[in-house]
Amino acid sequence: MTLDNVRRREERDTRVEDYLDDKLQAAADLDTLDLLLENVKNQQGLLRKQLEDAERDLQGARQAARDHTSSIRQKANQFREEQGNIDRRLLIVTQSETSDEARPQFEKIMDKLHRFDVATGYMELLKEVHALSELSQSQLKISDEAALEPYHRLQRLLSSLQPLQDAAEGAAPHVVDHVDQMVQKLRQEIRDSFSADLEKTLTKIYWPRADATIPPTLQQEWSNNVGRLIELQRPELEAREDSAVVDKAAKEPLMLLPVEVLVRPLVTRFRYHFDGDRPTNRLDKPEYFLSHTIDLLDKYNGFFVDYCQPLLSRHFRGSALAMNPVYIDATSALITGLLPMLRAKIFALLPQVASQPQLLSHLMHEIMSFDTTIRDEWRYNGGYGVEGWKGLAWEVLVKKEWFGRWLQVERDFALSRYQNIIDAPDSGTLDYDSVDPSATKPTKAAIRVNDLLETITDRYRPLSSFTQKLRFLIDIQLDIFDRFHTRLHQSLEAYLTMTSSLARTVHGISREEQASLQGVKGLDRLCRIFGSADYLEKAMRDWSDDVFFLELYAELKDRARSTARAGGGKNLAGPMTVADVATRTSSSVGDDGDDDEGALFDETAAAYGRLRVRSEGVIIDVLSYNVREALRPYGRINP
Repeated sequence: MTLDNVRRREERDTRVEDYLDDKLQAAADLDTLDLLLENVKNQQGLLRKQLEDAERDLQGARQAARDHTSSIRQKANQFREEQGNIDRRLLIVTQSETSDEARPQFEKIMDKLHRFDVATGYMELLKEVHALSELSQSQLKISDEAALEPYHRLQRLLSSLQPLQDAAEGAAPHVVDHVDQMVQKLRQEIRDSFSADLEKTLTKIYWPRADATIPPTLQQEWSNNVGRLIELQRPELEAREDSAVVDKAAKEPLMLLPVEVLVRPLVTRFRYHFDGDRPTNRLDKPEYFLSHTIDLLDKYNGFFVDYCQPLLSRHFRGSALAMNPVYIDATSALITGLLPMLRAKIFALLPQVASQPQLLSHLMHEIMSFDTTIRDEWRYNGGYGVEGWKGLAWEVLVKKEWFGRWLQVERDFALSRYQNIIDAPDSGTLDYDSVDPSATKPTKAAIRVNDLLETITDRYRPLSSFTQKLRFLIDIQLDIFDRFHTRLHQSLEAYLTMTSSLARTVHGISREEQASLQGVKGLDRLCRIFGSADYLEKAMRDWSDDVFFLELYAELKDRARSTARAGGGKNLAGPMTVADVATRTSSSVGDDGDDDEGALFDETAAAYGRLRVRSEGVIIDVLSYNVREALRPYGRINP
């Protein structure tokens, strides 16, 4: 017997002894000996059964491990066989001696196969494109409606290619470009065919006669020809509308194809009169071609409303295009059709009048007047939603960047007229007739300056750009106000200087000059300053209540708040910051208070107010002094 067996037996005997000591602690416990033996036997049987189950599970696990090892070994042998077959085939295909040499060559072959598959896909795509194009062309003049179906399929195919092209990082630009060229070519062929059919119909009604009508016999032909052009253009219109929803900077609305055909003879007539050497084509008379355009609207709007409006409503009602008045409203469609010829004419005129300030100023005035007529009288929205149509003047001043030049021209004109007012012989004369009898009398110069500034307001009131309005206000109007204030202030300072005892001693003022500064003449001179300052201060207070200036001030405060929230790094008007604008207009511009606080002319009106108060004080002092001097001799009389 080994030492381990002896130790295990001793441990077992010890556990048995402990168990019996625990269960048989008294003589009475011997009565439960049978029960104790029975429990021990049951536990022994249970342990024996668990041991048998464990031995069976062990045998099963060993067998599963042997089976898994055999399977893995078999798969490894199979993999080595397949790897060897692949290496042998690869060596044969690539004509290489080792697998390391064969791998790069095999990759080249697979790359060629991939390019071949791609090329095959391209060829199938081009085959489909050519088939659709030929099908559409074959249907022209046979069934125009049938010709549109393959064209629309081509349009959808082209639309689906662009996202794929972007996803593939521009992998096949030549294919997309080729398909696009084919679609555009086919579109042009269909468009020319449909336009020719519509022109034949228009010839039958003697278009563009002002009294042209569509007789019942031509109603169906008219409807078909216009409808086909609309349906041809519909995918392009819908794509433009979808992009405008994402990009609010709206692409300009498109001219409807039927409208393009209808206005074609009108454009030809326009060019005949205003592009050649006709007497109507004059640089100094832009109102000729602008009023001619208004005449065209007056003359042909009735035809469009009567015969085009029902067709536009029928084709666009219920679609997203119905939300755009340029497409659903016949009058707006006509205006959209006439604007391109005006743009071309105006843009051609600008370089010719650039060096002639009077002509440039006149041209811009007429363009803004035309914009106001189109916007207010014809209710043209331009398809720009709530913003509305900004006008041709906006295109010239902003898109073509002519605002700086025009502002300089208007400023030079305004300053020239201001100087003429100041240099007029009667500029300092008090005007007793232009104001209420009970009101303080201003000088004629003050009244004329006020009239000049009101005229300037009318010049820039139609502008749609806030920045441009603010530049006009600050660079021209407030500048002239400041100049006139400086002149009045200098006059008051000159009077005070000449009436001081020091000035009389130093400068040696003559008796005649001194007499002109005393009495009624002196008071008249002071009243000119007081009356002018009071008149212009009240004028500015009245201007601050004008709707135009109220709206301008409200937008100014909104933009100042937005600039402040953004960190204050953005300018408000040209190079001027919020602080610069506040200094020239109102100190409340940069505050967070309500829009009711402050006004656009606060700073300038306050400056005139201070001048008025000061000149009033001088008048009182002079009047008191003169009264005392006049009464001085009576003080020596003995009552």
